[in-house]
Amino acid sequence: MPSQLDVTAICNLALDYLDEAPLTSIDDTGAVGRWFQRNFWPMAWSLMRKHPWNFALARASLAASAVPPLFGWPNAYDLPSDCLRVLPLTTDGTENGRPVPFKVEGAQILTRQEAPLKLRYIRRIDNPGLFDGQFCDALAAALAQKAAHFITGKQSYSQAVGQIFASLINDAQSIDALEGTPDDPIDDFWLDARRA
Repeated sequence: MPSQLDVTAICNLALDYLDEAPLTSIDDTGAVGRWFQRNFWPMAWSLMRKHPWNFALARASLAASAVPPLFGWPNAYDLPSDCLRVLPLTTDGTENGRPVPFKVEGAQILTRQEAPLKLRYIRRIDNPGLFDGQFCDALAAALAQKAAHFITGKQSYSQAVGQIFASLINDAQSIDALEGTPDDPIDDFWLDARRA
Protein backbone atom coordinates (compact mmCIF):
# COMPACT_ATOMS: atom_id res chain seq x y z
CA MET A 1 0.00 0.00 0.00
CA PRO A 2 1.26 3.53 -0.73
CA SER A 3 3.07 5.09 2.20
CA GLN A 4 1.92 8.69 1.68
CA LEU A 5 5.30 9.75 3.13
CA ASP A 6 7.36 12.51 1.58
CA VAL A 7 11.14 12.78 1.21
CA THR A 8 11.54 14.73 4.46
CA ALA A 9 9.56 12.14 6.45
CA ILE A 10 11.69 9.26 5.12
CA CYS A 11 14.90 11.17 5.86
CA ASN A 12 13.63 11.82 9.38
CA LEU A 13 13.01 8.09 9.84
CA ALA A 14 16.69 7.61 8.91
CA LEU A 15 17.71 10.26 11.46
CA ASP A 16 15.60 8.48 14.10
CA TYR A 17 17.77 5.39 13.60
CA LEU A 18 20.78 7.57 14.42
CA ASP A 19 19.16 9.32 17.42
CA GLU A 20 19.56 12.67 15.64
CA ALA A 21 17.29 15.71 15.47
CA PRO A 22 14.83 15.73 12.55
CA LEU A 23 15.03 17.98 9.51
CA THR A 24 12.33 20.61 9.17
CA SER A 25 12.55 20.19 5.39
CA ILE A 26 14.60 18.31 2.82
CA ASP A 27 15.55 21.79 1.58
CA ASP A 28 17.46 22.41 4.82
CA THR A 29 20.78 24.06 3.87
CA GLY A 30 22.75 22.54 6.75
CA ALA A 31 25.29 19.76 6.19
CA VAL A 32 22.80 16.99 7.08
CA GLY A 33 20.11 18.40 4.78
CA ARG A 34 22.59 18.71 1.91
CA TRP A 35 23.76 15.11 2.48
CA PHE A 36 20.18 13.83 2.15
CA GLN A 37 19.57 16.02 -0.92
CA ARG A 38 22.57 14.39 -2.63
CA ASN A 39 21.87 10.82 -1.56
CA PHE A 40 18.11 10.28 -1.24
CA TRP A 41 17.12 9.66 -4.86
CA PRO A 42 20.22 7.70 -5.95
CA MET A 43 19.72 5.36 -2.98
CA ALA A 44 15.95 5.07 -3.54
CA TRP A 45 16.39 4.15 -7.21
CA SER A 46 19.22 1.74 -6.41
CA LEU A 47 17.05 -0.05 -3.85
CA MET A 48 14.13 -0.13 -6.31
CA ARG A 49 16.34 -1.73 -8.97
CA LYS A 50 17.41 -4.58 -6.67
CA HIS A 51 13.98 -6.20 -6.29
CA PRO A 52 10.81 -6.33 -8.42
CA TRP A 53 8.77 -4.30 -5.92
CA ASN A 54 5.07 -4.47 -6.74
CA PHE A 55 4.71 -0.69 -6.49
CA ALA A 56 7.42 -0.19 -9.14
CA LEU A 57 6.41 -2.85 -11.69
CA ALA A 58 5.27 -1.71 -15.11
CA ARG A 59 4.40 -3.20 -18.49
CA ALA A 60 4.97 -1.87 -21.98
CA SER A 61 4.46 -2.99 -25.54
CA LEU A 62 7.47 -1.77 -27.52
CA ALA A 63 7.75 -1.14 -31.23
CA ALA A 64 11.01 -2.13 -32.89
CA SER A 65 13.67 0.55 -33.14
CA ALA A 66 14.03 2.18 -36.56
CA VAL A 67 17.75 1.34 -36.42
CA PRO A 68 18.44 -2.41 -36.04
CA PRO A 69 21.63 -3.63 -34.34
CA LEU A 70 24.73 -3.71 -36.56
CA PHE A 71 25.25 -7.42 -35.90
CA GLY A 72 24.42 -10.32 -33.58
CA TRP A 73 20.72 -9.65 -33.04
CA PRO A 74 18.02 -8.95 -35.62
CA ASN A 75 15.87 -6.60 -33.48
CA ALA A 76 16.39 -3.68 -31.12
CA TYR A 77 13.84 -1.98 -28.85
CA ASP A 78 14.32 1.32 -27.05
CA LEU A 79 13.93 1.09 -23.27
CA PRO A 80 11.14 3.13 -21.67
CA SER A 81 12.57 6.38 -20.25
CA ASP A 82 11.61 5.36 -16.69
CA CYS A 83 13.15 1.86 -16.87
CA LEU A 84 15.45 0.92 -13.99
CA ARG A 85 15.69 -2.78 -14.82
CA VAL A 86 14.34 -5.14 -17.47
CA LEU A 87 12.73 -8.28 -16.08
CA PRO A 88 13.22 -11.58 -17.95
CA LEU A 89 11.56 -11.54 -21.37
CA THR A 90 9.06 -14.18 -22.43
CA THR A 91 7.25 -14.83 -25.70
CA ASP A 92 3.89 -13.64 -24.34
CA GLY A 93 5.14 -11.11 -21.79
CA THR A 94 3.93 -13.09 -18.79
CA GLU A 95 6.21 -13.85 -15.89
CA ASN A 96 6.20 -17.59 -16.56
CA GLY A 97 5.98 -17.68 -20.34
CA ARG A 98 8.60 -19.26 -22.57
CA PRO A 99 11.92 -17.38 -22.01
CA VAL A 100 13.30 -15.20 -24.79
CA PRO A 101 17.07 -14.62 -25.11
CA PHE A 102 18.00 -10.93 -24.94
CA LYS A 103 20.70 -8.45 -23.96
CA VAL A 104 20.44 -4.91 -22.67
CA GLU A 105 22.98 -2.62 -24.33
CA GLY A 106 22.90 1.06 -23.54
CA ALA A 107 19.29 2.18 -23.76
CA GLN A 108 18.14 -0.74 -25.92
CA ILE A 109 17.03 -4.35 -25.64
CA LEU A 110 18.51 -6.62 -28.31
CA THR A 111 16.63 -9.83 -29.11
CA ARG A 112 15.33 -12.12 -31.81
CA GLN A 113 11.74 -11.53 -30.67
CA GLU A 114 9.54 -9.83 -33.24
CA ALA A 115 7.59 -6.65 -32.54
CA PRO A 116 5.70 -5.71 -30.55
CA LEU A 117 7.90 -6.68 -27.60
CA LYS A 118 5.88 -7.26 -24.44
CA LEU A 119 8.03 -5.98 -21.60
CA ARG A 120 7.79 -6.19 -17.81
CA TYR A 121 10.18 -3.89 -16.02
CA ILE A 122 10.96 -2.02 -12.83
CA ARG A 123 10.19 1.63 -13.34
CA ARG A 124 11.71 4.62 -11.62
CA ILE A 125 9.19 6.07 -9.17
CA ASP A 126 9.80 9.77 -8.47
CA ASN A 127 6.99 10.24 -5.95
CA PRO A 128 7.78 8.81 -2.48
CA GLY A 129 4.07 8.88 -1.64
CA LEU A 130 3.73 5.89 -3.99
CA PHE A 131 6.42 3.84 -2.23
CA ASP A 132 5.33 0.80 -0.23
CA GLY A 133 5.52 1.45 3.53
CA GLN A 134 8.02 -1.34 4.13
CA PHE A 135 10.17 -0.09 1.27
CA CYS A 136 10.23 3.28 3.07
CA ASP A 137 11.43 1.61 6.28
CA ALA A 138 14.18 -0.25 4.41
CA LEU A 139 15.19 2.90 2.50
CA ALA A 140 15.37 4.88 5.76
CA ALA A 141 17.63 2.22 7.29
CA ALA A 142 19.83 2.18 4.17
CA LEU A 143 20.13 5.97 4.30
CA ALA A 144 20.93 5.83 8.02
CA GLN A 145 23.61 3.21 7.47
CA LYS A 146 25.28 5.26 4.75
CA ALA A 147 24.97 8.54 6.68
CA ALA A 148 25.93 7.14 10.10
CA HIS A 149 29.63 7.95 10.12
CA PHE A 150 29.13 11.32 8.40
CA ILE A 151 26.46 12.43 10.86
CA THR A 152 27.52 10.79 14.13
CA GLY A 153 31.23 10.19 13.60
CA LYS A 154 30.73 6.68 15.02
CA GLN A 155 31.28 3.55 12.94
CA SER A 156 29.26 1.49 15.47
CA TYR A 157 26.05 3.23 14.36
CA SER A 158 26.67 2.13 10.77
CA GLN A 159 27.11 -1.49 11.84
CA ALA A 160 24.03 -1.49 14.09
CA VAL A 161 21.81 0.10 11.44
CA GLY A 162 23.25 -2.28 8.83
CA GLN A 163 21.85 -5.20 10.81
CA ILE A 164 18.47 -3.47 11.07
CA PHE A 165 18.51 -2.81 7.31
CA ALA A 166 19.28 -6.48 6.53
CA SER A 167 16.29 -7.59 8.60
CA LEU A 168 13.95 -4.92 7.19
CA ILE A 169 14.85 -5.57 3.55
CA ASN A 170 14.42 -9.32 3.99
CA ASP A 171 10.97 -8.88 5.56
CA ALA A 172 9.89 -6.28 3.00
CA GLN A 173 10.93 -8.42 0.02
CA SER A 174 9.24 -11.51 1.48
CA ILE A 175 5.94 -9.73 2.06
CA ASP A 176 6.13 -8.00 -1.33
CA ALA A 177 6.59 -11.40 -3.02
CA LEU A 178 3.46 -12.77 -1.32
CA GLU A 179 1.06 -10.16 -2.69
CA GLY A 180 -0.94 -11.87 -5.42
CA THR A 181 -1.79 -15.41 -6.43
CA PRO A 182 0.88 -18.04 -7.12
CA ASP A 183 2.25 -17.97 -10.64
CA ASP A 184 1.36 -20.64 -13.17
CA PRO A 185 4.24 -22.98 -13.94
CA ILE A 186 6.60 -21.92 -16.69
CA ASP A 187 5.49 -23.02 -20.16
CA ASP A 188 7.56 -26.03 -21.07
CA PHE A 189 7.23 -27.12 -24.66
CA TRP A 190 9.18 -30.34 -23.86
CA LEU A 191 6.56 -31.39 -21.32
CA ASP A 192 3.75 -30.34 -23.64
CA ALA A 193 5.26 -32.45 -26.45
CA ARG A 194 5.51 -35.52 -24.18
CA ARG A 195 1.87 -35.18 -23.13
CA ALA A 196 0.67 -34.97 -26.75
